[in-house]
Amino acid sequence: MRRLLLALLLLALASPAGAAVTLRWSPADSTVSTGDGARLSVMLDDVVDVRTIELRVSYDPTLLASVHGAPGALFSGAGCSLFPDFDDSTPGEWYGGVVTLGSTCWVTGPGELYHWDFDTLAPGTCPIGTVMVRLYDPLANAIADVTLPATTVLVGEGTAAPPPAAPGLRLGIAPNPFNPRCRLSLGASAPGPARLELFDLAGRRLALAWTGVLGEGVHTLDWTAADAEGRPLASGVYLFRLTDAAGRSATLRATLLK
Repeated sequence: MRRLLLALLLLALASPAGAAVTLRWSPADSTVSTGDGARLSVMLDDVVDVRTIELRVSYDPTLLASVHGAPGALFSGAGCSLFPDFDDSTPGEWYGGVVTLGSTCWVTGPGELYHWDFDTLAPGTCPIGTVMVRLYDPLANAIADVTLPATTVLVGEGTAAPPPAAPGLRLGIAPNPFNPRCRLSLGASAPGPARLELFDLAGRRLALAWTGVLGEGVHTLDWTAADAEGRPLASGVYLFRLTDAAGRSATLRATLLK
């Protein structure tokens, strides 16, 4: 009986619950020819339930040019409705994130959480640093002690460049942050029905902000921060998702400051 109790105690101490989570870049310390496009993936090797990942990553903009960031295979293959986010408007830094939408959907490692596509510009060694990394559990609580060690990209000689991304839906907001009104701009490369939904960072759907038909050009609408019942929203970060009949979507992050 004592041996059984000891074994159960050791098993509990070895449980990943509450343990530190170390993510990793793949490939690590990679080599890419000048002018080529490449991808770095953020990998989770532990059995951990994840609703959200947020990243802020630094790099040398004289050596690399950011192209795009997107949810990894763990999220995209889970069958969940997702809110992906990516911003590389600050030279030498990008923000990426993804949230599963709905209270009953999340992902479980191991697997690829996020990936970043980039072009190489000039020969040299580019450090890839982690400014911030956060994981959230299925209840939208931050998971403690999450780290993503730095890696490097060695840029060598060569030529090439990936083709530009295909056009799709467009979604913009101004101002951002806002209080309490903002103007949303919606666009599509092909006309058709679409809807604009609002979510919080826990993935809960708060409102259908707009539904209708997008034609040629840009459609604008003024929006006052309120949920589906017309109740004012509290200060915080909210997620807009524009979806068309073909299942394509565009997303953005909006900050309400009161």
